[in-house]
Amino acid sequence: MKRFFKQVMLAILAMANSGDTVQQAVISQLGSPGSVINVRQIGAKGNGRDDDTPFVQKALDQAAGRGASVFFPKGSYVIDPNRTLIVGSRTKLVGQGSDSVIKASGSRFGWELMRVTGSDVEICNLSLDGNKQVNRVLVVGGGVQRVNISGVTAANASQSRNPDEEGYSEVVAGIVVYGNTSQIKIDSSEVKNIYAINQANGSMIARGIYITTTWGSNEQAARRVMITNSHIHHIGPADDGDGIYYEDPAMDENGGENTDSLISGNLLEYCAKRGMKIYAQGVKVSGNHIVNSFLNNNFYQGVNKGKLAPDMFSAVSVYGSNNIIYSNVIDGIGSFYAAIEVSAMETVRNTVISNNRIIMGSGSNIKGTTAIRLGNIHNFTIKNNTIENGERAIWTWQNADFGVIKDNTIRMSDGGGIDLSTYLDGYTQVNLALGGNRIEASTFNIQLAPTNRNVTVRA
Repeated sequence: MKRFFKQVMLAILAMANSGDTVQQAVISQLGSPGSVINVRQIGAKGNGRDDDTPFVQKALDQAAGRGASVFFPKGSYVIDPNRTLIVGSRTKLVGQGSDSVIKASGSRFGWELMRVTGSDVEICNLSLDGNKQVNRVLVVGGGVQRVNISGVTAANASQSRNPDEEGYSEVVAGIVVYGNTSQIKIDSSEVKNIYAINQANGSMIARGIYITTTWGSNEQAARRVMITNSHIHHIGPADDGDGIYYEDPAMDENGGENTDSLISGNLLEYCAKRGMKIYAQGVKVSGNHIVNSFLNNNFYQGVNKGKLAPDMFSAVSVYGSNNIIYSNVIDGIGSFYAAIEVSAMETVRNTVISNNRIIMGSGSNIKGTTAIRLGNIHNFTIKNNTIENGERAIWTWQNADFGVIKDNTIRMSDGGGIDLSTYLDGYTQVNLALGGNRIEASTFNIQLAPTNRNVTVRA
């Protein structure tokens, strides 16, 4: 895939003195003339004014099922948001980067801008602009296999301002992947400006990338999902705005399965509640940079409108078993209530948190901050992390058993190191081994408690 784009861009740069020649260069890389459909030749104008919906959909229909490519030359293609663009199987959509824009019309509100309904689809070098007129910008439908999304911008999803419309209180998302899907790749893309604006039926929920299942279905969670090298930013509000949310609703009934998925190399900024929440099993979260961009200025917009929220609630929340969180950088001007948080509800099992660099913002007014906050957890390893600032570095505040906390570097100029105590009745911390931790803390290095059993501490 990357080789393909390199060839396309080299061709473009070599012929950049002519717009028509550039388009021909791109088209020549897509295959034989009969396998490339130029939306302009179908009738789309791309002038940012006229409705191009029927022409773009016609091009997509002609390409579906035969491995053809739909090419979007530079321009702004206006789409009726009430007529979701449908992408069938064995179809490629290719544009010229940020200059090729598919944009929702401002005339009325709709559910989705574009939906993939077939397998073996590629969407590359396109800007998808919801124009605040759709709930979801790009959707990968249930049961779809092998979808590559690369060099795509998905932006400007919101909610309808009309309380009588369906889109008034729905979850807002940039990219949605539904269940029974596999081998979905999102690479080198950008998701931005995804905001819920209405408080109704609970919290104000926004997701940059939302991996879930179709409501009311028996779908299994998406498997073998890769989210890599992408920039996810400006997702809100603080009530419930997460950059990436990966969920397996089957876990509600103890029916979750490992997803064999990867979230790696991404930059997340201005995500008002969390960088990401993993309510699924078998996910590796590695090499991401999660930046806390707020400092005492992140406010709730719903039920508690006007009340100051944490700078961010967490960078990574882990609510499923068999997950690995490693080699991430978590920092920024603000602090996190819990930079890495493990579930306070059902017991999370088989968790590794290692080699992360966590720097909590020293200028934050948040109280009770913890770098790694462990709820109910069994069989875990916390090792080789570097932690600075906050009130606690590592805290096992609920039931914790069969765990190793070792070789962490902790520097807490105004807080404590490793806290094995709890303020809750009936909770214990058992079968824990601590060793090799390098701690410089102002209040305590390691805090033990009467609730500890079979806890060993070595230098």
